[in-house]
Amino acid sequence: MKSGRGILGVFAALAVVVMPSAGCTINACPAIGYARTLMVNVEGNVAAVSDVKVCDETRCSEPEPTAGTPGPKKTVVTEFSPEPQPTVTYPPFHSRREDEDTWVFTVSYGDPAKVTVRALAADGAVLAEREQDLVWTRVGGTEQCGGPVTAPPIQLLVP
Repeated sequence: MKSGRGILGVFAALAVVVMPSAGCTINACPAIGYARTLMVNVEGNVAAVSDVKVCDETRCSEPEPTAGTPGPKKTVVTEFSPEPQPTVTYPPFHSRREDEDTWVFTVSYGDPAKVTVRALAADGAVLAEREQDLVWTRVGGTEQCGGPVTAPPIQLLVP
């Protein structure tokens, strides 16, 4: 048995010497989610616009949560229940108004290929609407690990 341990020790020593010289490197990516952003620039009758929504094929944007906004309610199950429990769904986009004519949307998941953008009046009336194909481009990070991505700004003309 003693000779078996000696052989393993030799292999371990060789691995320590040979691996770095063989060009093997370990590249670890950070375990973080990168931001995906989309900007909408409103032109024309900007004063009439109360909100801008971006929608994919299933849902529309919601305002970014604020510090005072409570999160989804959680249910504690103390005994087995055969009924399915409700699930929490999150919007595909969160929006914030950057300035008078610019809205910024953070994409919650995925890289949607197409969206519908709507400018809304205070009463909810649609002032302008447009469908837009999106082309996402990485703007940081690395090819191996990914990074933040963005799509070109969308111009929305409000008559």
